[in-house]
Parts: sequence; structure tokens; C-alpha cells
Amino acid sequence: MLDTTEYDPYAPKEISDIVGNTTIWKELATQIQEEKVPHLLLCGPAGCGKSLFLKMALQGRAILRIDCTANAGLRDSRDSIRAFAKGGKTATGQFRWILFEHADALHADTQAFLRRMLETTSAHTRIVLEVRDVGTITEPLVSRTTLVHVRAPEETELIYELLRRTNFEIPKEIIKQIAPKQTVRTAVLEVLALWKGVFPNDNQTKIIESYLAMRPTKVNEWVSWAIKTEQAARLEGIDLRDILILGWPHHPVVSQTLSQWSRLGGMSCRSFFFTAVYGILRAEGIVK
Repeated sequence: MLDTTEYDPYAPKEISDIVGNTTIWKELATQIQEEKVPHLLLCGPAGCGKSLFLKMALQGRAILRIDCTANAGLRDSRDSIRAFAKGGKTATGQFRWILFEHADALHADTQAFLRRMLETTSAHTRIVLEVRDVGTITEPLVSRTTLVHVRAPEETELIYELLRRTNFEIPKEIIKQIAPKQTVRTAVLEVLALWKGVFPNDNQTKIIESYLAMRPTKVNEWVSWAIKTEQAARLEGIDLRDILILGWPHHPVVSQTLSQWSRLGGMSCRSFFFTAVYGILRAEGIVK
């Protein structure tokens, strides 16, 4: 939900908007536009903009996208990959593109299969191997592609990007607490969760404030408070996230919790709430 236009209206809309690696992205986009780009081995850490760049630079082109994480052997995809690669250039004279996302996961025999394809389809098809670690790719593939290595944004770049993505409405001091040691993707989700937090109505606000007035100040009180508050909120139909947002606005533990709250297969809302309360009180020195 946080990656929609409604919640992330200032998401990059052009290649020049991608934070970090500006010169690399600009040069590579020009090569793609002019049909002068070779097969690519695109290497960089998670969240540095690799997938976002490819999505923008290749918009409107013939693309076959393969997620290698769940298909490391390409057993069920090889025929379709061959057929797509042999299709020739498009009617407008553009290359066909095959993107292997998370190519780090590809088995050695699968990489051998791709080596031959790199050689036989270069006249009309371009292949991109998107990886985090170039060491996972065999030498025959490395030698037949052009390595483009991109870095994670500098902390100052990330801080500015987080401020921009939230229309400079989140205090810079809070942004500085979220940015360090985070990928762009994770940090953006956290600040968007803070920025777009949905607050309760006036009546619910009063009820929540009554819960918050009894917040624990001693080690042996926090579990009892959390249990009673969760039970009362459930009876009143109050979202536990609202309690965290109102009780600890802009707290980094709250932002991190909210960014993960709705993930499929994650913890229950109750578990998230208890974990967040414990993390907040630990950060404040109330519990150890």
C-alpha cells in the first residue's frame, strides 16, 4: 500500500529523480535510447535503484522479466526464453530485452545455458543480469557482458531523498535516525509510514489518550499495561497503530513497526504492538 501514488506521491518519475549513481544512470539510459547498449551485468546492493532504473529506461519496449529467486534452474522457462530471444528486433527496430532479476540465484548449469544465448542473440536481443554480488556469476557470463557497478546512496543523499519523499514535513532529526544503515527501500517505507499515518477520529483520540495517560514508567508495569490496552482497544474497535502514532509520534521504533505491519505472513497486530511497545520503552531506558 505504501508504494502507491496515494501514499508515495513524490516517488521518482524520471531517471534523473533516482537518488545516487546519477552519472551512471544517465549514460546507461542514453546507450539504451540509442540502441548502443551491450548485454549487461548490473551489480549493486539492495535498494540502490537497479530495478527502478530498468523499469523507467525500458518502458514501452519488448521485455521478458524473470525472477530467478523462485526459478533458479529456469526449468519451466527455457523454451519461452529461447522463443522470445529469437524473435528478432521489434517492428520499430528496437532490441528485445530479457531481464534476469536476482540472477545471483542462478545455478551453474543454468548460467551455462545463458552463455550460449548471449552469443547467438546479440543481433536483436539484450540480456540483463541483475545481481547484488558479481562473484556469483561465472566467468563465461562475466566476459560476455558489460559490468555496471552501482553503489548505495551516501547517507546525505538518502537523508535528502527521505525529506523530499515526505515533502519536507518530517523533522530532519527524525530522518537522521531512520537513514543510517538502511537501504533506500526500507528507509522510504518507514518515513512514509510516519508521514501517512492515519489518525483516529476525535472520540477515539480521547479514548486513546486515556490509555496513554497510564503508560508505564517502571519495568514491571509495561506488560500489564500493554495487555490491558490491547484488550480495551479491541473492544472499542480502535486500531493499535493509532495508539503507537499518538503515543510516540515520529519515534523510529514506531516508523519501523508501521512499515512492516501489513506484510503478508508477518506477525499478528497484537504481536507487532507488544514488540513495538517493548522496543520503545527499551529505547527510553525504562526496560532493559
